[in-house]
Amino acid sequence: MPSYVTRVSILFNSEGASPSMVIKKLLELGFMPVRGAYDFAYEHEQEDMSNADLMSAIIEISDALHKTLAGFNVMYTLDTREQDDVDLSHLKDIDEELESLQKELDELEKEEKE
Repeated sequence: MPSYVTRVSILFNSEGASPSMVIKKLLELGFMPVRGAYDFAYEHEQEDMSNADLMSAIIEISDALHKTLAGFNVMYTLDTREQDDVDLSHLKDIDEELESLQKELDELEKEEKE
């Protein structure tokens, strides 16, 4: 059986909590920022999940998210899928790749000036 990932998309409200506070709370829950249609993803640790296990995990993470964001005046959507069906481009990985590319470009510019 496959492993699963729950993705969340957040809609902020200018009368609600700051985006930085919401992001901090999501990180504390174990969500990671990702690129794409969803803002964050939670990778379920258990790999071989039965339907009952998956349902329990979805309820657990949904309840935790709901409790954590209560009073923050934000809206969110959740989507849980098999991990193989989801492109999880973590922003940390993307930032590292961009940093590496920037270093290469800087070196090329330096070589051209010499």
